[in-house]
Amino acid sequence: MTLGGAGHAHALLETSASSELLGIDRDRPAILRSQKVLSAFASRAHFFHGSFLDLEKALESISWKKVEGIFADLGVSSFQLDEAERGFSFRNDAPLDMRMDQSSEMSAADWINSVDEEEMADVFFHYGEERFSRKIAKKICEQREVSPFLTTRALAECIESVFPASWRRKNKIHPATRVFQAIRIYINGELDQLEHLLKTAPAYLSAGGRFVVLSYHSLEDRLVKRAFRDLEKEGEYSLPLRRVLIPCDEEIAANPRARSAKLRVLERKS
Repeated sequence: MTLGGAGHAHALLETSASSELLGIDRDRPAILRSQKVLSAFASRAHFFHGSFLDLEKALESISWKKVEGIFADLGVSSFQLDEAERGFSFRNDAPLDMRMDQSSEMSAADWINSVDEEEMADVFFHYGEERFSRKIAKKICEQREVSPFLTTRALAECIESVFPASWRRKNKIHPATRVFQAIRIYINGELDQLEHLLKTAPAYLSAGGRFVVLSYHSLEDRLVKRAFRDLEKEGEYSLPLRRVLIPCDEEIAANPRARSAKLRVLERKS
């Protein structure tokens, strides 16, 4: 979880002819794509449409009580980023959506056009660590009075207008990057779901089983680091990797989106 494009799932199933895997994703199109990617493993690949909150239901759906490994790949998938109509990226002009599960009610446009200025600024600051959060929220609220935000480009251009030229000269990232990230994390409840997963998933590991988490955001990594260390102190779990694992230069060159990836591992002793 999340299943995403099934790259990790395919690699795991390839390692053993007897292994079985359950792929969980809240994005139904991702499951449909993955079923095709994993068709060669037909009887050993299982699928469940749901979020991190549904881990227990997913395991019950195939009568699993314990597993040898749990792999959590956090954040938005490459497919979601590359599909302009999903509204996760401002590289192309697209509807301002950002919902990982498109059956959920609130889109990014719904939220950005209705939330009050103070709450908006708080989300930008806490989930995006954006230091211009107050100025950006003020500008957005002023502009939405004239015309509501319906597309990614309109929002990105509004955010960019707040940043001084000196900042843009010094920084490589687009000014809207942190805000878009904050909106996505907030409307999809990503941190709340991660906290739930970190509390519940370890109990499903069999002896020697490992819980591996791949995160891409400092807020996520801090939650994982803290949870794993707390579990280690309790004595039932250990940390096979004492330090976080990050991609090497060659990996980043081959896959630039991996540049912020951090991997942590928790192992159940008995």
